[in-house]
Amino acid sequence: MIREEDESRQFMNIVCATDDNYVPLCGIMLTSLFENNRDSHVVVYILTKGITKKNRSKFNKLLHDRRYDAEIHICEINDDYLTHCPIRKGDHISLAAYYRFLIPVALPANVDKVLYLDCDLLINNSLRNLYATDIDEVAIAASEDLADALLMQKNIARLGYPVSWSYFNSGVMLINVSYWRQHGIIDILFEYVSVNGDNCLYHDQDVLNAVLGNQKKIIPYKYNFSQFTLGFDQAVKSKLFQEAPVIIHYTAAKPWDWYLPNYPFKKRWEFYKSISPWRFWKGNKPMKEKIKRRLISWFYTLRGKNFPYYDDSWKKWDE
Repeated sequence: MIREEDESRQFMNIVCATDDNYVPLCGIMLTSLFENNRDSHVVVYILTKGITKKNRSKFNKLLHDRRYDAEIHICEINDDYLTHCPIRKGDHISLAAYYRFLIPVALPANVDKVLYLDCDLLINNSLRNLYATDIDEVAIAASEDLADALLMQKNIARLGYPVSWSYFNSGVMLINVSYWRQHGIIDILFEYVSVNGDNCLYHDQDVLNAVLGNQKKIIPYKYNFSQFTLGFDQAVKSKLFQEAPVIIHYTAAKPWDWYLPNYPFKKRWEFYKSISPWRFWKGNKPMKEKIKRRLISWFYTLRGKNFPYYDDSWKKWDE
């Protein structure tokens, strides 16, 4: 509990979801969250199934060693609730992606508002203003997925809802939990999956857009800054790079899997890894894939070129 002398400190409920394989990413993301929000009391709920005793102890070590004003609660999820949720061969996600659907029943009854965060994020600044966003009249607040205008149009057409709803990225969502409970959102989400699961190419994100697309508030892109790739036209680029990112979302290549020189904010991500209990984590990619990617990087470096993947506009915010 917050002590009486700390009543001015903001209180934030954070939710993330992971399986045991991605606990290191979850832990490093939380390290960046805690470091940049030391002026707040943060309560984290981790939705999961089967986290090992070793990894649970590392979460405790994170709080103890860094003296964060925070709590971490492990919430075990029963996968039986997710029998209709599709995970296809070759998908890069697990059923944990759908755990966020269960937030209203997995969390204590007195929790009425949470900020959901994916594990492949880097928190780059305070989240006080984001968390203070008024969502009393909507189900969620989220950022539009600006990565590819044509792809956004295709997603909307495939899901069959009005273009005016746009399409948001589900990796960062401010959720009105009370609204979800009052309107039976869990049942609606699972009913949609059971009928339309084969059409949901982007899994939980498609379902959330189709169900909640007209019950949301749009938040600035800086709270889910996810695109560094080349090829944007100037109009989109000016919108993408308008404000310094508060939350960096590694949706494509990852700094922990790709061995690229000058990867966007890679040194910053590595700093948070270095001060976390997962400092020695080497990633989940097979050694064969690691060697292949390193050789590709060396090939470009030896030719005096940068790997042609990302736009350099982000560098104006790098220290």
